[in-house]
Amino acid sequence: MKTKFLFFLLFLLFTVFAFAQKGIVQGAIAEKNSNEVIPFATIVVLKANSNETVKGSISSDNGQFIIENVAFGNYTVQVSFIGYQTKIIDNITISKSEPNVNLGLVLLDPQIESLDAVTVKVQSKTSTNKIDRKVYNVSDFETAKGGNAADVLNKLPSITVDPSGNVSVRGTSDFMVYLNGKPTNVRPSVLLGQIQSNNISKIDVITVPTARYDAQGKGGIINITTKKSINQGLSVSVNGLLGSSPWANITDVYSGHDLKDDRYGGGFNITYGTNNITLYGGFNYNMRNVNGKRSGEARVFVNEPQGDFFHMNAKNGQRPEWYENYTANAGIDLDLSDSKKLSLSYFYGNRNEGRAAYYIYNTFYADADQSNKDLTTEQFMYNPNVDNRYGEYNTFNIDYIVDLANNASFKTAFAYEASKLSRALNNKNYFYNTRAEVDNDIENNFANAFQADDYSLSDNTPLKGLRFNADYEKQIDESSSFGTGAQIQYTNIEGSFKFNNTLVTKNLNNTIDLSRTVYAAYVDYSATKGKLSYILGLRAEYGYQTLENGTTDYVPIFGADLEKNYIQKQLDLFPSAHLNYKISDTDNLTLAGSRRINRASVTKLAPFLYRRHFEVYVVGDPELESEYLNNAEITYETSKGKNTFSLTGFYRGTDNTVFRVNTVTTATENPELNAILNEDVLIRSYTNAGNSTSLGAELNINLIPSSWAKFFIGSSLYNYQIKGEVFGFNVDQNSTNWSLKGNANFTISDKLRFTYDFSRISRTVTSQGQNDPFTVSNIALSYQPTDAWDIAIRGLDIFAQNDEGLDTNAFNAANQQIFYQETLYERNGPIIELGITYSLNMKGKKGKTKDFQGNKHFK
Repeated sequence: MKTKFLFFLLFLLFTVFAFAQKGIVQGAIAEKNSNEVIPFATIVVLKANSNETVKGSISSDNGQFIIENVAFGNYTVQVSFIGYQTKIIDNITISKSEPNVNLGLVLLDPQIESLDAVTVKVQSKTSTNKIDRKVYNVSDFETAKGGNAADVLNKLPSITVDPSGNVSVRGTSDFMVYLNGKPTNVRPSVLLGQIQSNNISKIDVITVPTARYDAQGKGGIINITTKKSINQGLSVSVNGLLGSSPWANITDVYSGHDLKDDRYGGGFNITYGTNNITLYGGFNYNMRNVNGKRSGEARVFVNEPQGDFFHMNAKNGQRPEWYENYTANAGIDLDLSDSKKLSLSYFYGNRNEGRAAYYIYNTFYADADQSNKDLTTEQFMYNPNVDNRYGEYNTFNIDYIVDLANNASFKTAFAYEASKLSRALNNKNYFYNTRAEVDNDIENNFANAFQADDYSLSDNTPLKGLRFNADYEKQIDESSSFGTGAQIQYTNIEGSFKFNNTLVTKNLNNTIDLSRTVYAAYVDYSATKGKLSYILGLRAEYGYQTLENGTTDYVPIFGADLEKNYIQKQLDLFPSAHLNYKISDTDNLTLAGSRRINRASVTKLAPFLYRRHFEVYVVGDPELESEYLNNAEITYETSKGKNTFSLTGFYRGTDNTVFRVNTVTTATENPELNAILNEDVLIRSYTNAGNSTSLGAELNINLIPSSWAKFFIGSSLYNYQIKGEVFGFNVDQNSTNWSLKGNANFTISDKLRFTYDFSRISRTVTSQGQNDPFTVSNIALSYQPTDAWDIAIRGLDIFAQNDEGLDTNAFNAANQQIFYQETLYERNGPIIELGITYSLNMKGKKGKTKDFQGNKHFK
């Protein structure tokens, strides 16, 4: 017994001693010329004077890495990444006196090749596939640099962003946007407009998120990573933008509004780093005017003696848009010790976005095809309609990360958001007997109009949000890890709505108080077994939502009286699985699946009725329920030399889908509503009306035929189907949708680069109609006289193809068409932009950079 005990004690001491004879190697990877971090670089620890591999890792999203459990001894570290020269660092010694080796900032030189006496750089890939995401290099999309994040997203395969900033992927909308790995309560369309494309380094498109991400957002997650220097010393970057298309500038003869495509802006970013402290901040301003017009026809079934349909036709009315945003941010990263890091940051955003619509309508009663027009009912109406949306956003973040013993880490994150959101819409209708009267009344300030109905509104909906995360991660061994965490998210929107009108028979002013709390917890396990790598996870979320309306005496569009309070309670489980099998050195197969939820936004919930245009009212539905999405993907990727090809088959099925739906305010279909509004027009809302599915494939191709040219082609082909019931009518629509997007980069010299991109999107069905095809092409010429200067001239919409058409129609339960609407938006082009960026790096010695956010193992 005593012998066994001594043997066990010696074994224990040997084990402790053996584990004690180990240290770590850490550092950060960046490009030498630009000092931009390089994610996914390969780091290999080799025995000195040998090719024998001891340990390995890859750099994280912010370029940092840490390799643990390296036995005492002498080593060589090798750092490599496609398109860059391999960096060899010799004479690395890990000993008892110095167990932790920090390589600091490792700078990689771009690969240089000589071709016909011209020196050019080897090109890196535009897109990269990971086990749980696709990563896009934003620097390749030169034509988007003068815009915002939405402009970049619109160039990515299978992703479309409509003029309102709403994102959809493969027919599924409602993305959740993360900024530098952190979620936000700001509406995605607003946040995308706040982030300038000049400040973005890469975009992750996560269509099948793992369990550690929020389950909210049926379209998936977009993670936008902004540029940030990690050098010691002072780094400054300044940028400016000017653009216009003066040949298309006009003045609207009715409103006097100057319509133009002028855009201008600029900003700066500054970083100062020492051994343990990094300070950073920046300011950006951007103003963009969009010159365009709109035409369309609409008819409503009324079954009157004068005619079966009431027609509302608008021909070539001017529709200018404006987007003004400025943002400021500041932050500090503190290395409290070798194992503890504290970060504090603040973001401020301010926006004024809007549009005006100066339409002249021709209204009359006639048959559906406009025959048998009753001339006695014909009128002309001038509708000046100005819609402004304002926002002021404040976000505070605190992150604390600690590296624990036994290869574990713990992170806590706290975020507070306070936003002031408001809207002002002024909508007047001036009626005339003839078109000539409209034209003659310009100088009279519409004094001759025999009626001027005023439909103006204002709302004020401030938002407050709190979020707390706690995450624990443990590396079990060299090939597996375990993670778990808990999150609490609280959002409150308490606002008021005022509606001024002359015809509506009741007071429609209202208030809303929406509170939503989501409690979440997750576990995940990742491992590598030979050629197979996988991530398995489970997330649980309990949502508690209360919605209180100030008044229930409102607009009963769905045939039911509103309630004062609505309460939703729901516990849901969201499993996820990701598997990657390395078939060979050049071939990979990835499978992924997950379940997600989409909780309705306040825009869709608030029962605030307003008149969008002369022919359309809009109102929300407080009874909306959550949507649920099941999605699965399988991706095959292969490499041929420097070229890569990936083919993804996907399925997306959404249950309890929220459709944007339209009906009419006529006495036949909605008598109670007609008595309130006294008009025969359209009314739009949202409702849970059925299911939708997308089934198809996506192809991404990275072609690098030489060191001076590279091409990226992204395409998708899928069947999109909608099934449901809308106002008693069974909807069963499907379309074969496709998209083709391309990006070509030509390095003419080491200082000059030319870029061309195009986007072509097919028609697609909607719940009540279809959206027409869309095409646009852009070019850019970028000149870098020195490492500090970057000058670019861009031509946007060079073939003047930026037209967007949509058709909407609806039927009642008797299968009778009750309305039809056809709309075409035409935006002017081409537009010329000049962008200039200057970067100054006053560097001291290379920085000592640390990271404790899960860089020990990557998935």
